[in-house]
Amino acid sequence: MAFRLIIVLLSVLAVVQSEEQIYRMCVPQEYYEDCLNLLKDPSEAGIRMECVAGRDRIACLDMIHEGKADVLASEPEDMYVAYHTKNDDYKVISEIRSQADKEAPFRYEGIILVKKNSNIHSLNELRGAKSCHTGFGRNVGYKIPITKLKNVEILKVSQDPDLTATERELKSLSEFFSQSCLVGTYSPYPETDHHLKKKYSNLCALCEKPEQCDYPDKFSGYDGAIRCLDKGKGDVAFTKVQFIKRYFGLVPGLKAEGDPSDFEYLCEDGSRRPITGPACSWAQRPWSGYISNTESVKGEEKLHNLQNRLEKFFENGLHAENKEAAIHLLIRGDAAYFKKPEAVGPQAYLEKAGYKDVIERDGSAIRKMRMCVQTDIELQKCNGMRRAAYSRDIRPEMECVQQKECIQAVQENKADMTAVKAKQYKLARNNKLQPVVYEKFGENDVFVAVVDPALSQEKLKNTPIFFDALNPRARTAVDYLNILRGIRTCQLASSAEKDIMIVNAKDLEQFKNYQLLCSNLEKKPVSEWQTCNLEADLPLAVFIRDSMTHVEQETLKHLLISLSEEFGKNGDYSDVFKLFGAYTPNDKNVLFDDDAVGFVTELKNEKAQEELYQSLECDVA
Repeated sequence: MAFRLIIVLLSVLAVVQSEEQIYRMCVPQEYYEDCLNLLKDPSEAGIRMECVAGRDRIACLDMIHEGKADVLASEPEDMYVAYHTKNDDYKVISEIRSQADKEAPFRYEGIILVKKNSNIHSLNELRGAKSCHTGFGRNVGYKIPITKLKNVEILKVSQDPDLTATERELKSLSEFFSQSCLVGTYSPYPETDHHLKKKYSNLCALCEKPEQCDYPDKFSGYDGAIRCLDKGKGDVAFTKVQFIKRYFGLVPGLKAEGDPSDFEYLCEDGSRRPITGPACSWAQRPWSGYISNTESVKGEEKLHNLQNRLEKFFENGLHAENKEAAIHLLIRGDAAYFKKPEAVGPQAYLEKAGYKDVIERDGSAIRKMRMCVQTDIELQKCNGMRRAAYSRDIRPEMECVQQKECIQAVQENKADMTAVKAKQYKLARNNKLQPVVYEKFGENDVFVAVVDPALSQEKLKNTPIFFDALNPRARTAVDYLNILRGIRTCQLASSAEKDIMIVNAKDLEQFKNYQLLCSNLEKKPVSEWQTCNLEADLPLAVFIRDSMTHVEQETLKHLLISLSEEFGKNGDYSDVFKLFGAYTPNDKNVLFDDDAVGFVTELKNEKAQEELYQSLECDVA
């Protein structure tokens, strides 16, 4: 009897402890305050959760894997990263659905729409058709059709090494379809974009504005692709189910723009279905959701406790006054929380939707591009960048290789690219390497010299300089100013006096009573920092072999610019992976400069800048 009582008491104690457990929600560092606000607004009573900050979502996934956090609000692409980290250690436990489609198993379903009187009855018969797409690079209108048609060996993508990966895909679509409307930016470089649209002009022929072939266009987007088929000259449209329902008035309260009886879904097996009934989708996008680790949800009780806690947190977010904070944590005003009956591994979650194949679309790249790094922490960051990039469809796929001498490794074809700091430019050039992209900084992130307005012209020539001796860019500005003043000896230490100071133009608000000292040693108001500065440092650049083919150079350039656009300071996915900024509190300027904001493909005066830097005795290796 006593033994049974002990067992019961232990069971009760276990339940109480699990109910009292505080679960740790990992959020990207930039949204940490948002998470704290959601716990307080309108009430944190009963939620029993706390916010822990990771550098970004990639870091949060690693923290969950290591048991340092319990759960993360994630998108399918993040779940793909988890699957390739260690699938068995992660579990998808809940979904973030929309109120309008809260009963739907998937966020959206990609479908093929044809006219009822069409002669198209199989995927193979799509060859030669006039196609309508949502847009270049988009999921249901571009990635899914290419992926699926390639997988069934109907679409043949060229392996021509003289064409970039993007052009190979465009060429295959141009040859497969007779005419199309495929709007968008084919290349981040306007000249290349214009060239591709001119060369494959049939891909723009069905658009409202073929000569523009870009947004806005009434035959683009989810509804525009349907309109292209209905009102335009298309034979087939690639879009998603929700917009079929809206366009044809199958949603209560919405007026029909077309007659639903004139159209049918084309299924993968060649059958057709009326659009008034269930769709036959050929790929789906899973819902966003919450991912945890296996240990946190082992057994029904643990799973339900965490799900219930998340539901309270979610409801708190829905009713929070700070809507933007909620959105940062994937809680939108039309969202609905859905508990999964059982926890499922990320691989199974993605495969059920057929979305794993979509993410793994190779982008028609011939090979991986190898980035050389030297230290363990650089390798760690490079691999994080690689994981994030592949999941977000940045191609070609990267590979990170660790070598003692990266410039030599690139020169010997043991790697394809490496990050090179200013002092190593000359060495890289001597090893027949060339820069392909450069770091860029904020517009007012330049170093200037501020001086006491009362300082005489004579004293300007020999007064010691105050500067941040730990900042390489500040030191270079000091070297430059000294040479301009005819001082050939390096100033090794900062002056205690502040008659002349090297500061960043971002901080000029506190120097309103000073003046700037220009390169001609004339004084100007502090408002003139754009033309009166001493910025002489060379930005970090990514160098490649100068023997690489034009296609290889363009491919690497596209890869690096894509990384910058997606993961840079103002990138769409800067919360997924932080390309710039401190990698850890103790690891600064890992691979790239913490203060950089993105990459550019050229400097305004590249040769002049290199010559100027090399002339500065103090900073030449």
